[in-house]
Amino acid sequence: MIQSVTRALDILEFLKLNPGGLGVTEIAQKLDVAKSTAHRLLASLEEQDYVQKTGKDSIYSLGLKFIEMAEVVTENLKIVDIARPLIEKLSRDTGEIVHLVMLDGNEVLYIDKVENASTIRIYSQIGRRGPLYCTGVGKAILAYLPEDEVDQLLAGVMMQPFTEYTLTTLEELKQEFQTIRANAFAYDNEEHERGIRCVAAPIFDHTQKSRYAISITGPITRMSDDILREYIPWTKETALAISRKMGFNPPKS
Repeated sequence: MIQSVTRALDILEFLKLNPGGLGVTEIAQKLDVAKSTAHRLLASLEEQDYVQKTGKDSIYSLGLKFIEMAEVVTENLKIVDIARPLIEKLSRDTGEIVHLVMLDGNEVLYIDKVENASTIRIYSQIGRRGPLYCTGVGKAILAYLPEDEVDQLLAGVMMQPFTEYTLTTLEELKQEFQTIRANAFAYDNEEHERGIRCVAAPIFDHTQKSRYAISITGPITRMSDDILREYIPWTKETALAISRKMGFNPPKS
Protein backbone atom coordinates (compact mmCIF):
# COMPACT_ATOMS: atom_id res chain seq x y z
CA MET A 1 0.00 0.00 0.00
CA ILE A 2 2.74 2.46 0.98
CA GLN A 3 4.66 1.66 -2.19
CA SER A 4 1.53 2.28 -4.31
CA VAL A 5 0.92 5.63 -2.61
CA THR A 6 4.54 6.65 -3.17
CA ARG A 7 4.35 5.70 -6.83
CA ALA A 8 1.07 7.57 -7.28
CA LEU A 9 2.67 10.69 -5.78
CA ASP A 10 5.67 10.23 -8.06
CA ILE A 11 3.34 10.17 -11.05
CA LEU A 12 1.80 13.46 -9.97
CA GLU A 13 5.25 15.00 -9.62
CA PHE A 14 6.22 13.76 -13.10
CA LEU A 15 3.06 15.28 -14.59
CA LYS A 16 3.63 18.56 -12.77
CA LEU A 17 7.06 18.79 -14.41
CA ASN A 18 5.61 17.82 -17.81
CA PRO A 19 2.53 20.02 -18.34
CA GLY A 20 2.20 18.73 -21.90
CA GLY A 21 1.44 15.29 -20.50
CA LEU A 22 3.07 11.84 -20.56
CA GLY A 23 2.08 8.48 -21.99
CA VAL A 24 1.79 5.25 -20.00
CA THR A 25 5.08 3.93 -21.41
CA GLU A 26 6.99 7.06 -20.38
CA ILE A 27 5.51 6.99 -16.90
CA ALA A 28 6.30 3.29 -16.48
CA GLN A 29 9.91 3.98 -17.49
CA LYS A 30 10.22 6.87 -15.03
CA LEU A 31 8.78 4.70 -12.24
CA ASP A 32 10.83 1.69 -13.33
CA VAL A 33 7.74 -0.53 -13.20
CA ALA A 34 5.78 -2.67 -15.62
CA LYS A 35 3.45 -0.83 -17.98
CA SER A 36 0.47 -2.67 -16.44
CA THR A 37 1.40 -1.33 -12.99
CA ALA A 38 1.63 2.22 -14.30
CA HIS A 39 -1.70 1.82 -16.06
CA ARG A 40 -3.38 0.56 -12.87
CA LEU A 41 -2.08 3.52 -10.86
CA LEU A 42 -3.15 5.98 -13.54
CA ALA A 43 -6.63 4.44 -13.70
CA SER A 44 -7.05 4.95 -9.94
CA LEU A 45 -5.86 8.58 -10.16
CA GLU A 46 -8.11 9.23 -13.14
CA GLU A 47 -11.13 7.85 -11.31
CA GLN A 48 -10.61 10.47 -8.59
CA ASP A 49 -9.94 13.29 -11.13
CA TYR A 50 -6.29 13.69 -10.08
CA VAL A 51 -5.22 12.96 -13.67
CA GLN A 52 -7.00 13.24 -16.99
CA LYS A 53 -6.46 11.32 -20.23
CA THR A 54 -6.54 13.12 -23.56
CA GLY A 55 -6.02 12.19 -27.19
CA LYS A 56 -6.04 8.88 -28.98
CA ASP A 57 -2.52 8.19 -27.73
CA SER A 58 -3.74 8.31 -24.09
CA ILE A 59 -1.62 11.19 -22.87
CA TYR A 60 -2.05 11.85 -19.15
CA SER A 61 -1.87 15.25 -17.45
CA LEU A 62 -2.89 16.67 -14.07
CA GLY A 63 -6.65 16.67 -13.53
CA LEU A 64 -9.26 19.18 -12.45
CA LYS A 65 -9.09 18.01 -8.84
CA PHE A 66 -6.06 20.24 -8.36
CA ILE A 67 -8.08 23.34 -9.23
CA GLU A 68 -10.55 22.41 -6.51
CA MET A 69 -7.74 21.74 -4.05
CA ALA A 70 -6.02 25.03 -4.88
CA GLU A 71 -9.25 26.91 -4.20
CA VAL A 72 -9.59 25.24 -0.80
CA VAL A 73 -6.00 26.11 0.11
CA THR A 74 -6.33 29.75 -0.92
CA GLU A 75 -9.68 30.13 0.83
CA ASN A 76 -8.07 28.87 4.02
CA LEU A 77 -5.19 31.31 3.88
CA LYS A 78 -5.62 33.36 7.02
CA ILE A 79 -4.70 36.90 6.14
CA VAL A 80 -4.58 37.98 9.78
CA ASP A 81 -2.16 35.19 10.71
CA ILE A 82 -0.01 35.95 7.68
CA ALA A 83 0.05 39.70 8.20
CA ARG A 84 0.26 39.91 11.99
CA PRO A 85 4.05 39.59 12.45
CA LEU A 86 4.68 42.10 9.68
CA ILE A 87 2.25 44.73 10.91
CA GLU A 88 3.50 44.29 14.48
CA LYS A 89 6.99 45.13 13.27
CA LEU A 90 5.69 48.10 11.31
CA SER A 91 3.96 49.45 14.42
CA ARG A 92 7.09 48.94 16.53
CA ASP A 93 9.27 50.70 13.95
CA THR A 94 6.96 53.71 13.60
CA GLY A 95 5.36 53.91 17.02
CA GLU A 96 1.97 54.38 15.34
CA ILE A 97 -1.21 52.39 14.85
CA VAL A 98 -1.18 49.94 11.95
CA HIS A 99 -4.47 48.73 10.49
CA LEU A 100 -5.29 45.72 8.34
CA VAL A 101 -8.59 45.90 6.48
CA MET A 102 -10.52 43.93 3.90
CA LEU A 103 -13.07 44.93 1.29
CA ASP A 104 -16.52 43.90 2.50
CA GLY A 105 -19.41 45.00 0.32
CA ASN A 106 -19.13 48.75 -0.23
CA GLU A 107 -17.11 49.32 2.96
CA VAL A 108 -13.80 48.38 4.52
CA LEU A 109 -13.85 46.04 7.49
CA TYR A 110 -11.09 46.45 10.09
CA ILE A 111 -9.82 42.90 10.69
CA ASP A 112 -6.68 43.66 12.71
CA LYS A 113 -5.08 46.57 14.49
CA VAL A 114 -1.72 46.94 16.23
CA GLU A 115 -1.05 49.78 18.60
CA ASN A 116 1.33 50.58 21.43
CA ALA A 117 1.45 52.74 24.53
CA SER A 118 2.31 55.89 22.59
CA THR A 119 -0.67 55.75 20.23
CA ILE A 120 -3.82 57.75 20.82
CA ARG A 121 -7.35 56.38 20.74
CA ILE A 122 -9.00 56.85 17.34
CA TYR A 123 -12.12 55.81 15.47
CA SER A 124 -11.00 52.35 14.36
CA GLN A 125 -11.42 49.05 16.15
CA ILE A 126 -11.40 45.44 14.98
CA GLY A 127 -14.79 44.53 13.53
CA ARG A 128 -15.73 48.10 12.79
CA ARG A 129 -16.48 49.30 9.27
CA GLY A 130 -15.43 52.40 7.41
CA PRO A 131 -16.25 54.09 4.11
CA LEU A 132 -14.23 53.27 1.02
CA TYR A 133 -14.14 56.74 -0.49
CA CYS A 134 -12.52 58.71 2.33
CA THR A 135 -10.19 56.31 4.12
CA GLY A 136 -6.63 55.70 2.97
CA VAL A 137 -7.15 51.93 3.03
CA GLY A 138 -10.42 52.20 1.13
CA LYS A 139 -8.92 54.35 -1.59
CA ALA A 140 -5.86 52.06 -1.83
CA ILE A 141 -8.18 49.13 -2.59
CA LEU A 142 -10.56 51.00 -4.90
CA ALA A 143 -7.76 52.41 -7.04
CA TYR A 144 -6.83 48.92 -8.26
CA LEU A 145 -10.31 47.60 -8.93
CA PRO A 146 -11.85 47.61 -12.43
CA GLU A 147 -13.73 50.84 -13.07
CA ASP A 148 -17.07 49.08 -13.50
CA GLU A 149 -16.63 47.41 -10.11
CA VAL A 150 -15.83 50.77 -8.51
CA ASP A 151 -18.98 52.24 -10.07
CA GLN A 152 -21.03 49.33 -8.76
CA LEU A 153 -19.58 49.52 -5.25
CA LEU A 154 -20.19 53.25 -4.92
CA ALA A 155 -23.49 53.42 -6.82
CA GLY A 156 -25.61 53.44 -3.68
CA VAL A 157 -23.16 55.31 -1.45
CA MET A 158 -23.90 58.86 -0.37
CA MET A 159 -20.46 60.45 -0.43
CA GLN A 160 -21.11 62.67 2.55
CA PRO A 161 -18.36 64.98 3.83
CA PHE A 162 -16.96 63.82 7.17
CA THR A 163 -14.62 66.83 7.18
CA GLU A 164 -13.94 69.78 4.89
CA TYR A 165 -11.23 67.65 3.22
CA THR A 166 -13.48 64.75 2.16
CA LEU A 167 -13.81 64.12 -1.58
CA THR A 168 -17.52 63.97 -2.30
CA THR A 169 -17.73 63.21 -6.04
CA LEU A 170 -16.81 60.10 -7.95
CA GLU A 171 -14.99 62.20 -10.54
CA GLU A 172 -12.64 63.65 -7.91
CA LEU A 173 -12.07 60.21 -6.47
CA LYS A 174 -11.22 58.63 -9.82
CA GLN A 175 -8.80 61.44 -10.52
CA GLU A 176 -7.02 60.64 -7.26
CA PHE A 177 -6.89 56.95 -8.22
CA GLN A 178 -4.49 57.84 -11.03
CA THR A 179 -2.04 59.27 -8.50
CA ILE A 180 -2.50 56.28 -6.18
CA ARG A 181 -1.76 53.79 -8.96
CA ALA A 182 1.24 55.80 -10.12
CA ASN A 183 2.75 55.81 -6.61
CA ALA A 184 1.31 52.56 -5.16
CA PHE A 185 0.05 54.22 -1.97
CA ALA A 186 -2.82 56.40 -0.73
CA TYR A 187 -3.18 59.15 1.83
CA ASP A 188 -5.98 60.03 4.19
CA ASN A 189 -5.41 63.71 4.92
CA GLU A 190 -8.04 64.25 7.64
CA GLU A 191 -10.69 63.12 5.14
CA HIS A 192 -12.48 60.78 7.51
CA GLU A 193 -11.60 62.14 10.92
CA ARG A 194 -10.30 65.55 11.89
CA GLY A 195 -6.75 65.49 13.23
CA ILE A 196 -5.96 62.01 11.87
CA ARG A 197 -3.75 61.23 8.88
CA CYS A 198 -2.54 57.98 7.39
CA VAL A 199 -0.56 56.42 4.57
CA ALA A 200 -1.97 53.18 3.12
CA ALA A 201 -0.99 50.54 0.58
CA PRO A 202 -2.94 47.75 -1.13
CA ILE A 203 -2.41 44.04 -0.60
CA PHE A 204 -2.79 41.73 -3.58
CA ASP A 205 -3.66 38.03 -3.53
CA HIS A 206 -2.74 35.10 -5.77
CA THR A 207 -5.29 36.23 -8.37
CA GLN A 208 -3.55 39.64 -8.60
CA LYS A 209 -6.62 41.30 -7.05
CA SER A 210 -6.59 43.91 -4.31
CA ARG A 211 -9.06 43.05 -1.55
CA TYR A 212 -7.00 44.07 1.47
CA ALA A 213 -4.89 47.03 2.58
CA ILE A 214 -2.76 48.24 5.48
CA SER A 215 -2.18 51.71 6.85
CA ILE A 216 -0.02 53.60 9.32
CA THR A 217 -2.29 56.00 11.17
CA GLY A 218 -1.58 58.75 13.66
CA PRO A 219 -2.48 62.23 14.87
CA ILE A 220 -1.63 65.20 12.71
CA THR A 221 0.67 66.44 15.48
CA ARG A 222 2.97 63.49 14.74
CA MET A 223 2.09 62.76 11.11
CA SER A 224 3.71 65.74 9.42
CA ASP A 225 4.33 65.77 5.67
CA ASP A 226 7.95 64.74 6.24
CA ILE A 227 6.98 61.84 8.52
CA LEU A 228 4.30 60.64 6.11
CA ARG A 229 6.86 60.60 3.29
CA GLU A 230 9.25 58.65 5.52
CA TYR A 231 6.55 56.05 6.18
CA ILE A 232 5.63 55.53 2.53
CA PRO A 233 8.36 52.98 1.66
CA TRP A 234 7.82 51.08 4.92
CA THR A 235 4.10 50.81 4.24
CA LYS A 236 4.61 49.71 0.65
CA GLU A 237 7.30 47.17 1.54
CA THR A 238 5.15 45.63 4.28
CA ALA A 239 2.11 45.44 1.99
CA LEU A 240 4.20 43.77 -0.70
CA ALA A 241 5.63 41.27 1.79
CA ILE A 242 2.10 40.31 2.86
CA SER A 243 1.01 40.12 -0.78
CA ARG A 244 3.83 37.70 -1.57
CA LYS A 245 2.76 35.49 1.32
CA MET A 246 -0.75 35.55 -0.16
CA GLY A 247 0.65 34.13 -3.41
CA PHE A 248 1.01 37.40 -5.32
CA ASN A 249 3.66 37.50 -8.03
CA PRO A 250 4.42 41.10 -9.02
CA PRO A 251 4.49 41.62 -12.78
CA LYS A 252 7.99 41.89 -14.16
CA SER A 253 8.92 45.37 -15.31
